[in-house]
Amino acid sequence: MYNLSLPTPILDQQELDQLDILINRYNKLTRPNSLSKLGENINKKIPSGVKEFSANIKSTISEQEIYFKTMKIIGDSFKVLEEKASKYSLSEDYIIDKIRNIDFDVQCLDEICMLRSYKISHVVNTHKTKDVALAFVEGGTTGVAGFIGIPFNLALSTLLYFRAVQSIAMFYGFDVKNNPTELIIASEVFSNSLSPKNSKNELSGNINKMMLITQDTILQEAAKKTYSDIASRSSIPLFLAQIKTLANKSAQKSIEKASGKGLENIIFKGVFERIGQKLALKSVQRAIPIISAGIGAFLDTTQMKKVIEFADIFYHKRYILEKKHRINLLLESKNI
Repeated sequence: MYNLSLPTPILDQQELDQLDILINRYNKLTRPNSLSKLGENINKKIPSGVKEFSANIKSTISEQEIYFKTMKIIGDSFKVLEEKASKYSLSEDYIIDKIRNIDFDVQCLDEICMLRSYKISHVVNTHKTKDVALAFVEGGTTGVAGFIGIPFNLALSTLLYFRAVQSIAMFYGFDVKNNPTELIIASEVFSNSLSPKNSKNELSGNINKMMLITQDTILQEAAKKTYSDIASRSSIPLFLAQIKTLANKSAQKSIEKASGKGLENIIFKGVFERIGQKLALKSVQRAIPIISAGIGAFLDTTQMKKVIEFADIFYHKRYILEKKHRINLLLESKNI
């Protein structure tokens, strides 16, 4: 029997400091960026003849049509998308192998809560480069096909983004593969990453609330707690408990809908129904076959960076806020 190394203190000062660092990253992420300006510069450099050619093509296909074609691919050909995405998706064994290099011999995702959050973040930062490089290759390759490749590219890109969020969750010890509630939370994190601060439901709203937690908030809450509160294994912020409750209800509905189909398929389809129109509109950037490979690669890379950054901020912060609670649950499960 190996020994679990209980961190002392549970949260050190460097971890608490991360809360303010993370909120600064979140504020930077949600500020208007230079992407729209870059798009304007690209547009200026496109010859008028090519613009006219592109306009003629656009008149024959709309964003709505792209959206519906993409939905059809997701519904009819999800296994094909899965096969392509699986080449770049991370397994639990891969995650644990990378995490083992940090501190002690982690045996499963549940034990990751024993580690320092900033050490996990270092591993995640190494992983980010891989996902961004993948987005560049995938976007450039499928972008060559112009309008023909847009629906499939859109479906595959979106699934890769969703898988990237799941990978970040697993690095912080959240089991999205075997826990439907965690998969629902990952889907909401992914959806929010595309439009931060524009929450459409209660679950998304609670996720955005969590993103704004500071170190001062935690210290103030800790000062209010009684000894019994501190000793309780359920001592986590109320909105975090609400996130889990809402996600669990949504997961149960998704399980009922699945009826033989994969759960990820149902959840992914639901996410795309909410965000697909916006993504289809962006995909029109790929309308010009001559240069669509370059533009496509740029858009995929930029989007992947944004998705991964949002997910890393969310799961790093959630890791810190739930660390004591998760450690208590782990010790109980092992009768320690």
